[in-house]
Amino acid sequence: MKNLLVITVIVLSLTSFQVKAQQCCPTSKSQTIMEASINQQTTNTVKFKIDGITCAGCSNAIYNALKEVEGVVEHSVEYPGDIAIIKFENTKTNIEALKKIIEKKGYKVEKVIETTQNES
Repeated sequence: MKNLLVITVIVLSLTSFQVKAQQCCPTSKSQTIMEASINQQTTNTVKFKIDGITCAGCSNAIYNALKEVEGVVEHSVEYPGDIAIIKFENTKTNIEALKKIIEKKGYKVEKVIETTQNES
């Protein structure tokens, strides 16, 4: 009987402590919602037509160069087809910077399509 009383006191104490902690620092839901709205990013997707890709090695070189760019979320380089599709955060990079990265590798780049999306 004494053990049951001790367990009940411990459970009530822990419950009381947890409620006080939540009242003191209500960071769970409200902070998560605030962080989500601050971290909302607008992403753009651009499709480039690339002249000069002659093999899979060329497409791999472009792919690896784009992989190093901060702000690139997803990307693919198609050979054959000579197309690069790049999804990026427009707060960290832009179309001109991406184009220059590819041109530095020795290829000619032409923008085909650009779309903007709001991430939530």
